Amino acid sequence: MSQKKLTDEQEEKLYRVISENTPEEVGIGVFANWTAPLVCEYVKRQFQVTFSKRGTLNLLHRIKLSYTRPTYSLAKADPEKQEKFREELESIKKTSK
Repeated sequence: MSQKKLTDEQEEKLYRVISENTPEEVGIGVFANWTAPLVCEYVKRQFQVTFSKRGTLNLLHRIKLSYTRPTYSLAKADPEKQEKFREELESIKKTSK
């Protein structure tokens, strides 16, 4: 096993920062969600340690955080389908009471 680049204390701090703050709150751009490149940038600024994307994903896994790609579907949303869904949801709510 290779030697860790961050100490246990640094990993704990990183976990707290990611789980309790947005990137914007810690001065990494104006983003609401953490991404692997943003984590890389934060680690580089905070701890002067450089990780590859794969290394960052391994680090996130090691500190018990999972990485998923955000999906943005609002721009693609069909207003008619949304209205149909709302009507079906209301119907389900009424029948479940």
